[in-house]
Amino acid sequence: MLITLVRQNFFINQFPFVLHDKQEQIQQHQQQNRLITQHNQQLEAELTSLGQTNMELIESSARYKFGLIKDGELFYRVSRLKKEQD
Repeated sequence: MLITLVRQNFFINQFPFVLHDKQEQIQQHQQQNRLITQHNQQLEAELTSLGQTNMELIESSARYKFGLIKDGELFYRVSRLKKEQD
């Protein structure tokens, strides 16, 4: 029985080498996961900045086209008076 177990583990399953190979695969996957996480963080930061830029454009357009103001702001309109020609 012992001989069968030894044969199965060491010769057929290649016991110590399989563990080493699996450990290398785990390390490679962990490295890939770190790279993917970094890339995702960069993409999230880019999306956030794009969203802020778009909101600024929308706000600017609303202010210019419709004269909208934020809560707590005061609105002043300055206009030039035309001089009457003599």
